[in-house]
Amino acid sequence: MARLRGSRRPRWRPEPGDTVDAARLREEITGHQAAAGTLLRFEGLRVRGPLDLSRCRVDAGLELVDCVFEEPLRCTELTIPSLDLTGSTLPALRADRIAVEGDLRLSKARLGSGTPVSRPLAGPTATGAGPRVPRRLAEDSTSAACELADARISGNLVAEELTVADDAPWSLLAPRLNVSGSVHARGLTTTGALYLRDAQITYALNLHGADVGGLDGTGLACGRGLYADWGFRSSGQVLLRGATIDGVVTFHDSVIGGPEGALLLSRLRVPRLRLDLREAPAGAVVLQDAAVDVLVDAEATWPAQGRLNLQGFTYKRLETTEPVNVRSRVDWLTRDPNAGAGSFEQLATSYEGAGDERSARTVRHARERHMRRLDRLSGRVWGLLQDVLFGYGYAPRRALIWLLCLAAAGSLWFANHEPRAVSGSGQRAWDPVLYSVDLIIPVASLGYRGSWDPHGMGKVVAVFLVASGWTLATAVLAGARRVIGRG
Repeated sequence: MARLRGSRRPRWRPEPGDTVDAARLREEITGHQAAAGTLLRFEGLRVRGPLDLSRCRVDAGLELVDCVFEEPLRCTELTIPSLDLTGSTLPALRADRIAVEGDLRLSKARLGSGTPVSRPLAGPTATGAGPRVPRRLAEDSTSAACELADARISGNLVAEELTVADDAPWSLLAPRLNVSGSVHARGLTTTGALYLRDAQITYALNLHGADVGGLDGTGLACGRGLYADWGFRSSGQVLLRGATIDGVVTFHDSVIGGPEGALLLSRLRVPRLRLDLREAPAGAVVLQDAAVDVLVDAEATWPAQGRLNLQGFTYKRLETTEPVNVRSRVDWLTRDPNAGAGSFEQLATSYEGAGDERSARTVRHARERHMRRLDRLSGRVWGLLQDVLFGYGYAPRRALIWLLCLAAAGSLWFANHEPRAVSGSGQRAWDPVLYSVDLIIPVASLGYRGSWDPHGMGKVVAVFLVASGWTLATAVLAGARRVIGRG
């Protein structure tokens, strides 16, 4: 590797606005030895030709501020204390496997060439022009305006108000990026997507107010959080599949818009997830097999019917920016076309954890109604009967009301249509109420059922009361078994 030799300061001092040859600039950067903490600063230059610092070791921090590069800057395998490209314009930055001992700064820089064309990150079956997922990218045959594959940055990566405008599908290619500090990308604007698969960021990834074509953060690991909020906008898919984030993942006040906007968060692990977006997402929200402690969302920004996937999603507590009643939360569940008993039980468990037993029963009742639609006709009829009678065991007062109604109706009928007394059983005085109750109770007997013999329509009423009593008792027992088995 080339090392700086000679004096601590550059002998050559071009003025802002000068046009310099890339070879001369490279010689100045690599031709002097510098003491620790020394900075080489070049400002406002126009660099003609390719500046190639690949596989060099530079002992001084390098600042190329507000410079214009006619050709891509190549820093592959460069080792340097710090690199500052603030405000510079360049067709591309090729910095795979760069090792920066301090900060890498790209604030207010502009990368890319050609006509900027928006290329939102799209799914494998989409018809748009963006890159396809979920297949793994062939990195050797893919390029981007900013390439940081396997880069190691011991400080921070600062890309605030960076603009990447290009017709390539990817604006940033940084698989396995390792940042010991944070990634600051407030106000980042890109026409393509960000590729951060298997990246490791010790602290936070800040995308406040960024406008990107998508994000592939599959396998991303962050030590403090991912902040895609306060005006963050993505026109393509945001993938955090299998990501592990300590702290929070927040999309508060963000826009996941058209044409391909979607949140694919399957297998995400994070203590706190905020999905209270500025508006409902254009595409799907996939939380399959994700695990969070707290989910924060807003009813107004739930995905459309059929665009939610909650299979295997686990959480301990739900929070909302505005109060959401349990009926609306059940509607949230049913926006997943494949919602099963597990999704309902997860919601019921979260209500139980919050001490809201009534809401938990409501959710479990809704679960039985939802699952009934999958039964055969006979099962649906029997389920409907159980629902009407006593709400599958989650509305026990309904069974009591039915019992009282049956007793009242039977008493009214038999008060006006007294049956004949059975011979040899005339010891009891006629009582239409006790007679009706005795008919309804399927097992125990009060002695009235065998002492009186109805006739005509009275027999029909008596049979109806007996059959209703047996049906009600069977439904109660079935519901009780279900409550014990599932609840």
